[in-house]
Amino acid sequence: MNSEKGKLRAKLSIVVGIITVVFAAGTFFLTRSDLSILSTSTVAGLALIKTMAKQSLPYEVALSNNKPTLIEFYADWCNTCQSMAPILNKVHQQYGESVNWVMLNVDDPQWAKPIEKYRVTGVPQFTFLDSNQQETEILVGKIPETIITKVLQELLS
Repeated sequence: MNSEKGKLRAKLSIVVGIITVVFAAGTFFLTRSDLSILSTSTVAGLALIKTMAKQSLPYEVALSNNKPTLIEFYADWCNTCQSMAPILNKVHQQYGESVNWVMLNVDDPQWAKPIEKYRVTGVPQFTFLDSNQQETEILVGKIPETIITKVLQELLS
């Protein structure tokens, strides 16, 4: 009787082992396929966001130099922010001399007051200020280049 219980336990252990291996392999491959979402363009977008943030005008300077301002509220983890980075970089190259470009990371506690002031509800959020630093437009989410360009042209006219 004990040998039958022992055989049954051994078979049960093998079945549990096989299920565990199948589950682990499935989890590995599912996770691996999710990593494919991190394409080279996403990685490049994150790198571009970081570069643009380092090169952006400090918030306090933008508020004091009497030029129109575009504030982008972003987050490093935001896929939309990453995908829009090349578009914004292109627009920045076109309008960078005429408009202050400010990038504020919503995950940085030092930007809590501007986040509250401009009622940031999602990222990316693009807040446009005229030369008197009065809010003229707020756009949230994935915005086409044509709309960003149109708002900037209106801001400069």
